[in-house]
Amino acid sequence: MLFSVSDASARLLVAVTVPAQAWLVNQLAGDHVDVLTMIPPGHVPESAQPGPRNLAQFQHADIHLIVGHPDFFFETRYIKSQLDKSESATLLSMYDIAAQLSPVHPLTGTDPHLWTSPLIMMATAVAVEQNLVRLEPENTDAYRKNLHDLLEKITRLDVQIRSLLEKRNSKVLLVYHPAWGHFSHDFDLQQIAVEDEGKAPGAGSLSALFDVLEKKNIDFIISSPGSDQRIAGMIAEQFKINLILVNPMDPDWMKMMHNMKDALEKNSD
Repeated sequence: MLFSVSDASARLLVAVTVPAQAWLVNQLAGDHVDVLTMIPPGHVPESAQPGPRNLAQFQHADIHLIVGHPDFFFETRYIKSQLDKSESATLLSMYDIAAQLSPVHPLTGTDPHLWTSPLIMMATAVAVEQNLVRLEPENTDAYRKNLHDLLEKITRLDVQIRSLLEKRNSKVLLVYHPAWGHFSHDFDLQQIAVEDEGKAPGAGSLSALFDVLEKKNIDFIISSPGSDQRIAGMIAEQFKINLILVNPMDPDWMKMMHNMKDALEKNSD
């Protein structure tokens, strides 16, 4: 359930940064909690700016679920200072959760899109469920059942993606915006991004990229709705490949992941 400022219920308030985290919390808790999403659907981290009412409510959340990546500019600019003022005793960081994974998940890169990794999402689901149970033990049975069902769904998706990748010769994932590094790590793919540090490539960089792509087995290019599609479209035309739109900020995480699975399946080499 999405949080409403006018809602005076006694439900727990869980504040999250991105829509994928809101999806996860709703899968686990349903109507037992309210969810405040600091970057709402339809916005991107680069330009989103939380309003004063959301910032005020954020401070009073019972659980803060943040991305936590040190290069996630939105959080370093708007969220870190609010955490210092917060009355919440529970802070969950996907970055810290990912750091505990075994085998180790690499976190040295600058890609903050941790939620594109099914493995990180499952570990985060476990951590969120444990804290929901701690805060609301009366709902333990519901939370545990929901966690079981959620892990089963994500595991099934993970297995499906691994199975179809076994049949592909290409292990390259060409993307316009480098948002799929953690997805690529999960599935042993090589992400090649067109953008460089959030900027479109100049003529020299684009020429160098073309030289690299000429030597790769490229099936398609992934871009995001709302991005400038001109360069992505030019690359698709140059290499006679499909341009696929997948939104890393999709409020339906499972739909987003199935879109990626379909792209890998339908654009096979």
